[in-house]
Amino acid sequence: MKTKRSKLKLKIPKAIYDEVLADLKRPHPFAYERVGFLSTAISVSELKEPIVLVTEYQTIPNENYINDKKVGARINSEAIVSAQQRIYNSGNGCLHVHLHNHSGKTHASGTDAAELPKVVESFCNVDSNVANGILILSNDSAFAAIKLNGIEYLIEPEIISIIGYPMKFIFDNNSSSITNEMFKRQSFLGNQSQLLFEKIKVGIVGYGGGGSHIGQQLAHVGFKNIFVFDNDKVELSNLNRLIGAKYSDVKNGTQKVNVAKRIIKSIFPASKPIGVNDIWQNRTDLLNQCDIVIGCVDSYAARRDLEAQCRRHMIPYIDIGMDVHKKTDSSNLISGQIILSMPNMPCLHCLGFLTSERIGEEAAKYGNVGGFPQVVWSNGVLASTTVGIVVDLLCNWTKIEDRIVYLEYNGNSGTITESDLVEFCKKNCTHYPIKEAGKPIFKLA
Repeated sequence: MKTKRSKLKLKIPKAIYDEVLADLKRPHPFAYERVGFLSTAISVSELKEPIVLVTEYQTIPNENYINDKKVGARINSEAIVSAQQRIYNSGNGCLHVHLHNHSGKTHASGTDAAELPKVVESFCNVDSNVANGILILSNDSAFAAIKLNGIEYLIEPEIISIIGYPMKFIFDNNSSSITNEMFKRQSFLGNQSQLLFEKIKVGIVGYGGGGSHIGQQLAHVGFKNIFVFDNDKVELSNLNRLIGAKYSDVKNGTQKVNVAKRIIKSIFPASKPIGVNDIWQNRTDLLNQCDIVIGCVDSYAARRDLEAQCRRHMIPYIDIGMDVHKKTDSSNLISGQIILSMPNMPCLHCLGFLTSERIGEEAAKYGNVGGFPQVVWSNGVLASTTVGIVVDLLCNWTKIEDRIVYLEYNGNSGTITESDLVEFCKKNCTHYPIKEAGKPIFKLA
């Protein structure tokens, strides 16, 4: 089997990953192992750094196995034809998946290498513009080889990511170039923590009061690849909360993304921050490369659009925001929220934060919702908590699994508490079905 490693990234929602493992571990009447098919969508098609998403699992009925003692499992032509039919009907690709029931790294066996490329070729004969290939799981690792249009060989992904809480990453290279004395007091985060911080890409959309705290703290933690999206310049009104901005930046008309790069590099010289001096909608090529996106945007409509983009491309999205409200007794209340939105888990709509009424009221003001009161200390509290969630999502230092995050901040009492809505929300999101992930596909009716 001819394969090459590349920057390709394969994403699998945890719900589907768990479903596959459970199904493949079921005993069969005579087959030594089971086989299944995974539907795939393409998130990023550029051949330099393509991204493939797993969107659905199809089990193979017992009767579609052939009793062949020479191999662990052999399926009949009816099973292959059904997979080909799904490729044709859906416009999505297909991965042949099976399990090597052991722990640690796995790879294609001699039989796999001889037989499975023929199966992949049969999928490509139906549609070569989609992502077809093989996925071999072990109990805690995985091997993949994927065929993309325009490439003669199968690609082994650089990263296979399981999208859940916590996230899990399988790298083709587990060595880290970061062995810095700076991070020795973070050893409780685990042996892989600096490897994760080196390889994972984090996007920050909006580099104001909250975003600037986050950029600074990610650099302190040791994140190497930070993408900052903001097309504004530093103004005088930013200096009460924009971390790293100076009075001279106002005079010089410095772009906020340049402030971000300056502060991040000054803390962690080995970092490679990318400043995107544009709205994210014009640079989805970069946004879609992010493994986690943090939204520090001002409006409900902006949150809706950013969350929808992240959901479509299986990117965990963390929304933060704060406001100061005038109370009836003329006193002020500082409040805010931190919400995590990720595949198959509650979204901002499920949690009652985004509603048609809120978006409608905002639209009635012609989108002019700027001018919210902002102060540096409350932004700092929300940002610090958000960075803790990012680190836990990667390293699971809290040991909490399948966590739903909706935290409410009361700046007057100085407390952050879990929203009561977590208990009552729908646990499985219906607003963003996983099977609709990926770039939109246009097909004849």
